[in-house]
Amino acid sequence: MEKNKHLHYVAHSILAALLFTLAWQPFYLLPLAFLGFVPIFRLERKIRAQEENSYAWLFVYAWLAFLLWNIGSVWWIWNASSGGAIAAFIINSMPMVLPVLLFHARNRLNAKSNYTFFMACWLSIEFLQFHWDFAFPWLILGNVFSYLPILAQWYEFTGVLGGSLWILLVNVELDKILSNWKAMPLDWRKQQVLNKVFFYVLAPMFLSFYLWNTLPTQATKKVDMVLVQPNFDPYSDKFGGISEEQQVNQMLQLAAQKMDAKVQYVVLPETALQGMLLENNLASEPLVQQVKEFLTAHPHVVIVAGMDSYYELSANEPRGFAARKFKNADAYYEAYNAALQINSYDSLQVYHKSKLVPGVEKMPYPQLFKFLEKFTIDLGGTAGSLGQDKESKVFKSYHKVGIAPIICYESVFPNFIASYVRKGADVLCIITNDGWWGNTPGYRQHFDYSRLRAIENRRAVARSANTGVSGFIDRDGSVWQATPYWEKAVIRQAVPVYTGETFYTRYGDWLSYIFLFIAISDSFTLFLKRKI
Repeated sequence: MEKNKHLHYVAHSILAALLFTLAWQPFYLLPLAFLGFVPIFRLERKIRAQEENSYAWLFVYAWLAFLLWNIGSVWWIWNASSGGAIAAFIINSMPMVLPVLLFHARNRLNAKSNYTFFMACWLSIEFLQFHWDFAFPWLILGNVFSYLPILAQWYEFTGVLGGSLWILLVNVELDKILSNWKAMPLDWRKQQVLNKVFFYVLAPMFLSFYLWNTLPTQATKKVDMVLVQPNFDPYSDKFGGISEEQQVNQMLQLAAQKMDAKVQYVVLPETALQGMLLENNLASEPLVQQVKEFLTAHPHVVIVAGMDSYYELSANEPRGFAARKFKNADAYYEAYNAALQINSYDSLQVYHKSKLVPGVEKMPYPQLFKFLEKFTIDLGGTAGSLGQDKESKVFKSYHKVGIAPIICYESVFPNFIASYVRKGADVLCIITNDGWWGNTPGYRQHFDYSRLRAIENRRAVARSANTGVSGFIDRDGSVWQATPYWEKAVIRQAVPVYTGETFYTRYGDWLSYIFLFIAISDSFTLFLKRKI
């Protein structure tokens, strides 16, 4: 009996993980996301009814479900680092258990399921994934619509967390129906199902279709852009196999294939200029000079490129946690993953990546874990904690177009991307290197998440990847052009310059604050009641 009971628990955990995993790429069975929490709810009820030590068992089996979901959906991290993958699976799945445990505590107290509290706790944890030092918002529930953005057009009001709320609501209503199925009269069952399907499934879909079909008139202004995908293997060619000068030369040769007098922007991928450029005298760096030579033949062009760089700190400048000491000198510097804008008329503009990858580009909570920095994962360029800008920055030029220089991982942070638009970004320009994971769902997921950023802000996206997929995306998430995977490519597009701000752009994650308030206030009352 005891063995069969735990087999049932395991079956519920595996079923939940399977449903969520199959909803994500590369399986594309999106409707299954609307079922994924039902086994979790049933698991909670069974353990509440059958176990004295219910919190411990619920933790074990809920964590098993979320751990398997993480492994099933982002297993490709293993291709870059086995240790980093294990850490990501564990650290990302642990917070997912907390809403289930709080939900269980509330249910034990009231002897019934408080679904609103669960949804508030889950959305609060998703909000946490945007802001804490271990941030990994890859499996935010609303991201599942990235490969079918026609269903997510209302993200311009809610952001990606609106999609999470939709998935939670359908799961909750489905669990309510299934839990009371036998007690409901036949006619009542039919009416309940029809009502729920209309209000919780069809209504959001109709709203999305309506918004998709009624977008305002196309922009009158366009900017002519060229994207370069050089396709340097990050494990052989990119960092050490081919010299920095040869790499830049090959990228500029690719760009030259699409050049004429109408081209205004050329975009090169993340760390296109690499080998640690000194920012104290950046204009004199050989690679910068090499790009400027290209611009002498194309003086009307602005180039946006990724670079790895460093800044030497003077003796009286403050040193943060990212400061490093030179090996053979009593001096310090900060290293950066950065974006650079170069043209023939304006001064150089530099942006340092703000949203750094935990365990790769920064040590989370350096006050506590600084001693572990030597174990950070080296994915080329500069390993160890990097310096960073505290906020987003928009590149401006004589073309009078605001370019958002978004570097790789930053593209999965919705409100951070919206901050570029609030500062005047007209085009979202993403530079990345998605070759670390090989031919896996990783690079496809990363590309599609950019489609959601386009919808949230109603801005076109120009995405240049060293490897992976480069492409142009319209404001409704549709793809104008995309390069093949693992091929050298150069593409060109007249990109519309959209103006105005969406509700989400203006107010950001307003939805999460509502549910964060519900979660905190209800948790506080729960604590008080348990004390009484």
